[in-house]
Amino acid sequence: MLRVLPVLVVLVLVVYCLIDLAQSPADEVRALPRWVWALAILFIPVLGPIGWLLMGRPGRQAGVPTVSGASATRPVAPDDDPVFLARLKELRLKAESERLRQWEADLERRERELGRGDDRGDQSRPDPGSST
Repeated sequence: MLRVLPVLVVLVLVVYCLIDLAQSPADEVRALPRWVWALAILFIPVLGPIGWLLMGRPGRQAGVPTVSGASATRPVAPDDDPVFLARLKELRLKAESERLRQWEADLERRERELGRGDDRGDQSRPDPGSST
């Protein structure tokens, strides 16, 4: 079992480094081109993966918040984002103004309908203030 363990550790390290290399953006890979790192990781058993982890791997991005949140430069949640909140307020105001416009149009239509009904009703009904 102890003879297999170092081989297993190196194999896991190689697989991890190859996956990490494949997921890293090509323009952020340091020191060597991506294909050279892939060859180094595959054909230089221990030094290739260690070299990738120490020298080739992209560094932390400045704009991405860390787990602790200490270096966060952008809002973490949408309700903390002023741009998102402003856009949300604008959409809400548009929706309210559209609803108000529809209500006014509906009210106008109803008043016109009632106005026509009153005109017809006035002709058939006598005026309550007049004596007949």
